[in-house]
Amino acid sequence: MMRTVTLVFFLAAAGIFFTSIGGWDLKNPDEPRYAQVAREMLETGNFALPHLNGDIYPDKPPLFFWMIAGASLPFGDVTAFSARFPAAFFGFCLILLTYFFARKVFDNLTALLAAVLLFSIEGFFKAALSVHFDSILAFFITASLFCFYCGYTEKKNRLYFLLSWVCMGLAVSTKGPVGLAIPLVSIIAYLLWNKDFTTLKRLSIVTGLLIVTAIVACWLVPACSAGGEDYINNIVLKQTFGRIVKSYAHQKPFYYYALKLPCHMLPWSLFIPGACYYFWQKRESIPEIRFPLIWFVASFVFLSMVSCKRGLYLLPLYPAATMLLAKFWRDLMCMETNGDSTRQQKLILLPALVMFGLLALAGIAVHCVPIHTLILPDISQQSRFFLVTASWMICFFGLAGMVVFFSRVRARLAFALLSCTMITLAVCAVFCIYPYMDKTKSAKIFAQRINAIVGPEDSLVASFKPELFNYYLKRYPIKRIENPAVHNRVEQVEPCYLLLLEEHYLRAPENFKKNTIILDRETVGHRTFYLAASRALLANRSSIELRLIL
Repeated sequence: MMRTVTLVFFLAAAGIFFTSIGGWDLKNPDEPRYAQVAREMLETGNFALPHLNGDIYPDKPPLFFWMIAGASLPFGDVTAFSARFPAAFFGFCLILLTYFFARKVFDNLTALLAAVLLFSIEGFFKAALSVHFDSILAFFITASLFCFYCGYTEKKNRLYFLLSWVCMGLAVSTKGPVGLAIPLVSIIAYLLWNKDFTTLKRLSIVTGLLIVTAIVACWLVPACSAGGEDYINNIVLKQTFGRIVKSYAHQKPFYYYALKLPCHMLPWSLFIPGACYYFWQKRESIPEIRFPLIWFVASFVFLSMVSCKRGLYLLPLYPAATMLLAKFWRDLMCMETNGDSTRQQKLILLPALVMFGLLALAGIAVHCVPIHTLILPDISQQSRFFLVTASWMICFFGLAGMVVFFSRVRARLAFALLSCTMITLAVCAVFCIYPYMDKTKSAKIFAQRINAIVGPEDSLVASFKPELFNYYLKRYPIKRIENPAVHNRVEQVEPCYLLLLEEHYLRAPENFKKNTIILDRETVGHRTFYLAASRALLANRSSIELRLIL
């Protein structure tokens, strides 16, 4: 029975992950940028040194872009499916790895619960179905810790330790030194906590660091040789120490993740206080939780100390968190099987009652007030029917969950209903919500209109980093000119088309506006873009061409 349920879950997860990732456009700002880097690799054949808009791109290591380029070879170009495939593939592999990790530390039931928990975490699910490094980074970090744990528990097998260092090297090649820092901090903290200095010596830190250096050098040496001093300064100094100490982007206070983590782990974060209380009460009888607990705490403290913070960066913590929560739920289920319905158990399950009540109210509200028509006014009839059906299901899960508390198997049913709710929401997201968001976060339609106006030989300049339009226009380089230079260029009556941000246009001098005609505009995300043309360019067009453009 357990094997059947496990197989069905993984087949369902694979279906959701891989049948949907090409169903919506790449979204501003990150997805088109990373896809364009991979496209330029394919078109130029320069795989050692990433480029964006024809310029060297020193922000990230190339491993992720190699993966996208490799996945795109059968399609002949970088598509939405091929761009998302590496993140989705390693996201699915991370669920599998979490299952085997939890089975190694605990048992089969805990392993299945951990896999379900990880799949249903909103922060993980969203990242794994987007063009981002973080699910790949999280996989290599988890693989490194898994190899260490296998070596530690199997007579200090040195081969596993060496494999752990190899995974760290791949993690660094994915997203920089954080791929080394998180597993190394977690491993050292665990060994120091156990006062196991013998294993610390057998870990071969010097040899391990040489392995990591050798793996990283395979791409870093050729890249630095081709990119020169500027590339070295950016990839080594700015992108490493510049993000750790005083970040130039995404700088957040040290308590940022304490506020962000509960939101990203809903609804399971509601049970974290109960799990903490339970583990504190049982701390002497369940020593096996020590490794995932130290992994989570050490990584959380390290990431909180780093200046640059985003919710995405929490992904390497999720396998540890889900293993701990899975152990908590598994023990509750065993307590019920043994007939141990204690006050402590009722206190721990109280958040589930709150969650089910909210789900029931949300489902009822969708049908009493047409919320879906207010939030998603232009959604298709098929998607509307799908969402209404899903909201009925969520309402049913909520009401059924409230009834569960009159049952003798509350923990089992509560977990099953919450899992079904999150899987239903996941299906809604990939088949309805994400495709609908194309209308607000994708520049594809606007780019098609631009291509109908601007010919391949026409001059096109931008007042901002044009990486979003590089991908959809299939055009690079697009010359970027700072605002004053754009103004001067138009005022000097040089014929050209211009991509402008709305705020740049509104702040422009009147003489610039007089010499410019707005041909089209579009809002993508929270930014409005203009396609403009200088009057000098339009003066050279025939009357037929002008009617087509205007």
